[in-house]
Amino acid sequence: MSTPSNPLESIIRTAIQREIDAHTLYNNAAKLTTVAHSRDLLLDMAAQEVGHRNRLEAMLKGETFKVLTKKQLKQVVDLKITDYLVEEPLSADSDLQSILIVAGKREKGSFELYSAMARVAGDTETIRLFEFLANEELTHKRRVETMYDELVYQDN
Repeated sequence: MSTPSNPLESIIRTAIQREIDAHTLYNNAAKLTTVAHSRDLLLDMAAQEVGHRNRLEAMLKGETFKVLTKKQLKQVVDLKITDYLVEEPLSADSDLQSILIVAGKREKGSFELYSAMARVAGDTETIRLFEFLANEELTHKRRVETMYDELVYQDN
């Protein structure tokens, strides 16, 4: 398997794989929950990861990023709930709590990746795309952490 000679292309391909993995994670987590609104939330997040993947793949093809709406530019507050929880490797018998911890940490990692890419990107459109994706991942992290709070903390 050859690697792209362009470092930005390599990073975008890594980001695409992260989006694919997140999509799979959320679809699998949706199968584990019996709470309807949590399942719907997880399926919605899985669908959003497909949208992120499509934007990144379009970037590789040289397509431009569309103008952001005010809603997409809204700043998100990081709850930091999963930042201090211990992540364990997922297995076939992982429970929803474990999946949400992994998801929160993955979303944080994606946020950090896209934030770093925005800081080093060379043109305005690329910067805007990475800033948008970073904000989206932080939104996902907040949604995961809110679900964790509702489903896990409430049980204790």
